[in-house]
Amino acid sequence: MLFLDSLGVKTKDMYKNQGVLLLLLFVVQGAQSCHITVDSSIIPIGSPLSASCDCPHLGNGKYEVIWKLDEDFVPCNLSSNAQTSTCSAYIASFNKTSGLLQCYVSSSEGLQLVDQVTISAGYPPAPPTNISCLTNIHKNIVNCTWQLQKHSLLEENVTLSTFKSSNKCSTHLSSEYICNPSKGEHFCNISRKYFDNFGELSVQVIVQNKIGSATSSRLCVVPLQEVKLDPIVIKDTIPHKDCVTLQWTYGRKAEFLKDMRCQFNYRKAAEMEWTGPIEVPVDVKTIDQCGLVGGIKYDFQIRCIRKNLTGQWSEWGPTTNVTTVETIPTGKLETWWRILEPTHDSPEKIQLLWKPLERNKANAEHLWYIVKSSLDETDTILCNTTSLNCTISLPTEKKNVFIWTYNNAGASPESQITFTARNGTPVSKIEVSSNGDSSLKVMWEPQSSAKSYLLEWHKNTELSDCEIHWRVEQEGKRSSILQDIQPYQRYSVRLYPLYKDCIGMAIEIDAYSKEGAPDYSPDITLITVNKSQAAVQWKPIPVQRSNGFINYTVFWTETSGKEHSATLDGSATKYIITNLLPSTTYQVLLSSSTSEGSVNGTGLMLHTAAADNEDINMMLLIFILFGFFIIIVMVLTCIMKHERMKNRFWPVVPDPANSQMGKRVFFLEKTPEMTFDISDVSQINTSELRIVEGWKEKNLPLENGVKDNCFEDYGLACNTQTSSSPEDPNKPKYYINVDTVQYAKVITEGYREQSPPTSVYVRSDSTQPLLCDVSPSPQNYENTWFHFSSHEDSVFLMEEETLKDFPLLNALQLHED
Repeated sequence: MLFLDSLGVKTKDMYKNQGVLLLLLFVVQGAQSCHITVDSSIIPIGSPLSASCDCPHLGNGKYEVIWKLDEDFVPCNLSSNAQTSTCSAYIASFNKTSGLLQCYVSSSEGLQLVDQVTISAGYPPAPPTNISCLTNIHKNIVNCTWQLQKHSLLEENVTLSTFKSSNKCSTHLSSEYICNPSKGEHFCNISRKYFDNFGELSVQVIVQNKIGSATSSRLCVVPLQEVKLDPIVIKDTIPHKDCVTLQWTYGRKAEFLKDMRCQFNYRKAAEMEWTGPIEVPVDVKTIDQCGLVGGIKYDFQIRCIRKNLTGQWSEWGPTTNVTTVETIPTGKLETWWRILEPTHDSPEKIQLLWKPLERNKANAEHLWYIVKSSLDETDTILCNTTSLNCTISLPTEKKNVFIWTYNNAGASPESQITFTARNGTPVSKIEVSSNGDSSLKVMWEPQSSAKSYLLEWHKNTELSDCEIHWRVEQEGKRSSILQDIQPYQRYSVRLYPLYKDCIGMAIEIDAYSKEGAPDYSPDITLITVNKSQAAVQWKPIPVQRSNGFINYTVFWTETSGKEHSATLDGSATKYIITNLLPSTTYQVLLSSSTSEGSVNGTGLMLHTAAADNEDINMMLLIFILFGFFIIIVMVLTCIMKHERMKNRFWPVVPDPANSQMGKRVFFLEKTPEMTFDISDVSQINTSELRIVEGWKEKNLPLENGVKDNCFEDYGLACNTQTSSSPEDPNKPKYYINVDTVQYAKVITEGYREQSPPTSVYVRSDSTQPLLCDVSPSPQNYENTWFHFSSHEDSVFLMEEETLKDFPLLNALQLHED
């Protein structure tokens, strides 16, 4: 109480919580006495599991016990009495290799862990199999091995048990010898004191774990009948002609083993597959192997076993190398030649190429090749080499050379190389594509007269002494696969059609079996820069590091962020950037790319120069010259087209003083006479002529004071009179046409200097009235009005007295004879 008061707890609250604290103390003390009981903590996997959690001091039923297996809750059955409270858990099938089973007590304060146990599961061990024992003569031990079946998932103990026995191991003659191998080992060595060489040995292997044990079947062996010799060493090899003599020994401690059988095999040193095994007669330690190729290195190895085939074959002995005796090479060389491009310091040369002889024809490990211009022994040797090519210079008159090979035994027959012309028809089409990462596929259109085709390919490098590969394809073929191609390397492929009398011209194409991004992008450098242009350059990427067909892209970006670019092919080494703005900073970047990726180089900053006074003066001069040019053109136009320009800006206006009105009196006093024959139509230059052919019917003057409305119907004024009124000779007479009047329109005038067009006659049906009169129109009339303008003029037919009121019409009246 004093302790609680010192903590600042009120006395009333202390008494209120005292019961809770005592209850918790009771629960904790009771939980500490709980424990889990199981039949076994190690059980077979898949078997049922039962467990109980005993809590003697928790007899009150309101405290619940809860089970958990790892993270999963397990239901339980609760039974209690006055002394204990037990909750049992049951798992029908435990399918885990390991699990943590936990017991909790539940109260108002939560769950409290009271006990836990780890459950492990596995399988019972399986009996060991394949038990065998072999005697090692040199080490005087018996080595026994076995194999275990499926692992039991539990820790296992393995024991090897042996007895000296008799009567087929039914009777034990000595005490048991126990061998416990280390963990993970499946063998045991039995020392010499625990077995007899000719006695029986009983062997058995036992495997145990926490679930159970298993014992193998019993093996009964006689040590000297289960012998595996150490690998046999070939003592000596003697080559002669096409044969090799082999000698070997069993070893000192194996001499007492009689009736041994052996086998050997061999191969060429450059090959992987062995020939054999070849049986050796019993107890034979020397054998000859013939039928070998001369001058070739061979590998030999041997193994042995007891004659009755008890025990096991020894391991193959160490490989012994031997080279057969060389013989004269046989067969002729397959040859090819190519013309090398001349340099500034050397003339044109020819490179000779040949294929190596097959190993069964070379009869030697190393061959020499001789090239001479003739078979004369005194003639100069052009080449004497061990390589497969030779470069020579020949006089222009020489058309062939001879080549043969030789070794220490002699020389092969000679082969002739003829330098035929290379002006034949090439193939029409060739394609080279990838056929995987390490091969190329070549396809072509075959030539009908070609006897064969020669493919030539080499790595495209900057080195002049690259290795040339070539192959002859027979007639009719149209494709070939080139092997041993390195990825990311450019190859040049040439195809020659071979004709009977000549060689076709080559077609060459470059290709990659596989492309990749370039190794790097060149650094770009600035050459020159001015107000509007900048020249940049870079070093091209070497072919060995391009990894594909290169394209270069030049990027230049303004300070505002606007970007420009130009793409160039792989042969470009510089570029001129145009249309730059003066006094502007640009960032220039070079990107190198192939079909498989791109790499950016280091950026370059450049600043263009400012526009100077000279540029401004130049621009002003250009504008002045342009304006001066426009003025000259205008002046020349006015001079050459002055009439048209004059009429365009100052059109001709008729002078009223010089018009026909000014000569009115003259026309009234005297009628002009015609100065041409009116019957001659060709003399009339008429703009337009309309002729009224006549009236078929005329209306009589109106009578009885009825108003004459002949003009009023057309918006004109006219006089009225009665039939009793005397006719006034001074008044005009009007004529009116109510029926259809036919007009004829004739156009014959030419425009200015142009020739007059053909006369056109246009008929028109019109009801437009002419001048009307109360009296009929004269039947016979002629009147023409000439006018030289483009406007349409009409000729009205009137009586002679009426024309006196129209002086202009009266002046235009024509009279014919």
